[in-house]
Amino acid sequence: MHAKLINPNVHGKKAYNNQGSAAQTLNYLTQEARKNGLEARFFDGQLDALDRDTVLAALDNNVKGLRANEAKFYSLVLSPSPQELAHIGGGTEEKLRTFTREVMAAYAAGFRLKDGGAVGKDDVVWGAIIHQERTHRGTDAAVKEGEAQAGQPRPGLQAHIHVVVSARDRSQRVTLNPGGRVSRFSLRDWQEEARLVFERQFQYQGPAPKRKDAPAISAPNPKRNARIAERVGQLNRQAAPSQRLDAERVQRIAQGRGYDRIFYDRLRRVEDRARQGRPLDNAYHLLATGREEPARPNTGHRVRQALHSLQQTLRATSGPEHVATQDIGEQRRRGQWEAEL
Repeated sequence: MHAKLINPNVHGKKAYNNQGSAAQTLNYLTQEARKNGLEARFFDGQLDALDRDTVLAALDNNVKGLRANEAKFYSLVLSPSPQELAHIGGGTEEKLRTFTREVMAAYAAGFRLKDGGAVGKDDVVWGAIIHQERTHRGTDAAVKEGEAQAGQPRPGLQAHIHVVVSARDRSQRVTLNPGGRVSRFSLRDWQEEARLVFERQFQYQGPAPKRKDAPAISAPNPKRNARIAERVGQLNRQAAPSQRLDAERVQRIAQGRGYDRIFYDRLRRVEDRARQGRPLDNAYHLLATGREEPARPNTGHRVRQALHSLQQTLRATSGPEHVATQDIGEQRRRGQWEAEL
């Protein structure tokens, strides 16, 4: 399973330019259906059959608060492997729609609000279309070796899903940027979750994903460990006594990852929680794996859930003039665009 965030500057400015209307992107995505003499059918979180104009209206009318040069929407691609498609009987549209809805629910859950709130699956505005074909690119090995021509259909099962998702939540108060700061949305964690959703949903056991190994180190890095100790000390001054972290344990996690950028991205997420006064119960798990540990069914958790529900209710009833717009996922620093696994 491969999940990708399209970068218009790399994957096609004309087709995926997202600073204006979504019309040209949706037109591009209807080409396969038109070529086969069919009417393009989109779907979303609730409906199985939407036409292009309905999806366009939903996206283009959900841009309030965005500046002219800001992204109005983002394009995602979900690509099961031929083996995965064979496992589910060739990739029937019903199964792929169900899978996409679960992945988009995970997409919504991946955003972290400044006030500790959450983005629900129904808060995200999106439309998707299933394509059954892929064509060879000029960069493909088969093309370079003369075994195929650019533009020629690839053989075998090639079903995949294109998703176009609004850069604003449904209330048009929050900006959702999947290519922004990892502390607000981890693209890599969502990509990993897409793979796990497929495996859970269809009882599929695939090969372990290929990832770059963390740099091997023979000994702790004293300079880096000293800086980590400082950051943990500052974090602990903001946390309740029962929530404070052990600097040596955090240093061991960092050393195990070779002090890579992913560890520091995760550490910033924990620091953000401490500044916001949020619980740090699963901080070690988050630092080590990048995933949220399942909440324990205890009283403290139920109290936090109740407080979160109250926050959501207050936001919904206070009126737009009393709610500050948030931008979840400010622009990544140079070199931090993570378009693919």
